[in-house]
Amino acid sequence: MSNFTMLDYIVLVVYILGIAWMGAAFGKKQKSTKDYFLGGRNIPWWAIGLSVMATQASAITFIGAPGWGYEGGLERINTFINVPLAMAFLIATIVPFFYRTEVYTAYEYLEKRFDVKTRTLASVLFLVARGLATGVVLYAPALVLSVVTGWDLTITIILMAVISVAYTVLGGISAVIWTDVIQMFVLWLGAAISIGVIFANVPGGWGEVISTASAEGMLNSLDFSFDLSVEYSIWAGVIGGFFLHVAYFGTDQSQIQRVLTSKSVRESKLSLMLGGFLMIPQMLLFLFVGILLFSFYQHAGDPNVDNMNELFPLFVVNELPAGVSGLIIAGVFAAAMSSLDSALNSLSAVTVRDFYSKFFKKNGSQKHYLKASRWASVFWGVYATIFAFFASNLGPVIEAVNKIGSYFYGALLGVFLLAIFTRRSNGTGAFSGIVAGMIAVWATERFLDISWLYNNFVGALVAVIVGYMISLLGKKPIREKLSGLTMQDRKADIQKALAARSEAAATVEIEVEEERKTSKWPYLLLGYFVVALLFLLFLQSL
Repeated sequence: MSNFTMLDYIVLVVYILGIAWMGAAFGKKQKSTKDYFLGGRNIPWWAIGLSVMATQASAITFIGAPGWGYEGGLERINTFINVPLAMAFLIATIVPFFYRTEVYTAYEYLEKRFDVKTRTLASVLFLVARGLATGVVLYAPALVLSVVTGWDLTITIILMAVISVAYTVLGGISAVIWTDVIQMFVLWLGAAISIGVIFANVPGGWGEVISTASAEGMLNSLDFSFDLSVEYSIWAGVIGGFFLHVAYFGTDQSQIQRVLTSKSVRESKLSLMLGGFLMIPQMLLFLFVGILLFSFYQHAGDPNVDNMNELFPLFVVNELPAGVSGLIIAGVFAAAMSSLDSALNSLSAVTVRDFYSKFFKKNGSQKHYLKASRWASVFWGVYATIFAFFASNLGPVIEAVNKIGSYFYGALLGVFLLAIFTRRSNGTGAFSGIVAGMIAVWATERFLDISWLYNNFVGALVAVIVGYMISLLGKKPIREKLSGLTMQDRKADIQKALAARSEAAATVEIEVEEERKTSKWPYLLLGYFVVALLFLLFLQSL
């Protein structure tokens, strides 16, 4: 693309090399798998929260959401309107269990609560789902590079794969999180600069943009239709989207692994609070870029793109000043690498912790497992690369990632709900619930005309019902095995600790006091959800 100048190329190369150097610097400090996967449990909450945000605002969001906004306005905000509700639920329930059990992966908890077969099945499903989704994440920046340079897409996919895998093998979760913090600000800066340039080139400015968007119905985000086939109705967003994001942030290792790196349960919750408050404004920002592009091209002429994922990268290269284009495209690349190394790091964690060290090499040294973790990252990089070649057939990249997950994550969420909220459920029931939940999602997709957002709800509901009913036919779990692993047992265990260990009473009392203070946080998120709805209704009235 001739409009991508030499200055842009220099900015792009320098930025990527700087981020790669930063990742390598963290890699040198790693001595164990705890360092590689959990950062020594010493990452501050605000960095974790921004890292979660950066993953959501990765290359996929940066190039996909403006295309969404260009085609459908704000309607797809319904996919994310539920995030404050999801974060409130996670803060109150799932996250404290994972943190206190001191697991490396979310699926280790399932073995503690149920049995090996349930943990193994959940781990396999995560590896398949996240591995496929990582292929889409790889495809997105490769597409940008292809658009910018004019190179063949096959070449750019392989090039991005080599860079990303090398960066991941050198880095670790610490590098993932701290580079994500940088990416977050770069991407927000890129969106802000783009908005400024568009405003400067749209005759009539803000008034013209709002007038055009309103006339085209692009500000109408809240569809209250009870028709289940309406893909982005408010009900699909609040109900189906709630289960989507609880499953994603609460059972997907690539997300929950970040939370496990924090210094305490309180800081884990703070990181989720940050994501709960910022996710909606972030998605509105990128969707609004798409609306602005629609107004811009009403005056500048048809952008002539067949793939909406190419719309925003083309605008950046063709319309933004030299150097600025390079910085924004560099941000897309670096964000993509951060998303990829996060996914590959979590895939490696599950591979080594849930399979290799459990079934193949039980008594290896930390040095051996660290080496195995890096080789696992290479394997999953190759896996994602192969799938990336097919990602172009999946439509908008954000939607593609979420749809892939919807076949698996609802059922996985269901088994975690069984584990935490019931005492009677057992391993056989949990295993059967996962299988039944996935079958139910497949049948829903095959035979019913409803929004794909409901898939996670269907999967979770069926997994809970079938899992619990089958559990009733079998033996009750041993009560001692449930200690501290269910919602009902947690408070009882704290009281036992107070009574039995007077020397530790102060520590336990501090923990109880922290629980009391943070128990109010979910209500703040509920209030924020209501405010967000009112704001969207206001936009709809313009």
